[in-house]
Amino acid sequence: MPLIDFTFAEGSLSPDAQSRLADKMWSTALRWEGIEVNATTGSVAWVYFDERPRRHITVAGRVPGQNIYRLNVRVMTGFMDQARIDNLTRELTASVLEADGSEGDGSGPRVFCIVEEIPSGTWSIDGKTWTTVFTAQTLGLDSARIAAMEKAVASRPRIDVPHEVK
Repeated sequence: MPLIDFTFAEGSLSPDAQSRLADKMWSTALRWEGIEVNATTGSVAWVYFDERPRRHITVAGRVPGQNIYRLNVRVMTGFMDQARIDNLTRELTASVLEADGSEGDGSGPRVFCIVEEIPSGTWSIDGKTWTTVFTAQTLGLDSARIAAMEKAVASRPRIDVPHEVK
């Protein structure tokens, strides 16, 4: 269940390139999360394209001479290990640079990709909280993977501060 924010400068990508990326990003993220890619899982794999005026994106206080991009990919804790994250970021970066079609000017990085793991129990769809284990069970993932997710979630607990009601 990825949630992707993709930020880029106006004019960096043609409408056709944006359409190809919109198709590719959600399915790439699901695949690296180990979730079957289909219409049902796709319904909660959202990608937001944030095209900004070129002057609103700077590097060291200056508008860059090359197209640069930022991807923020949010996933639930327990779905990604380091290898999955490495492959996801590598593939998304390659897709963006392919859609861009330019070589850049060599002045620095072109794609920042940040993967954020959202703690179990802090992800909600239409007002219903989806925990990592509930989501994995709902998606029909195998029991060994679900057990590993339970262990991962337990090792990175959310910090809950009790709220006293008087």
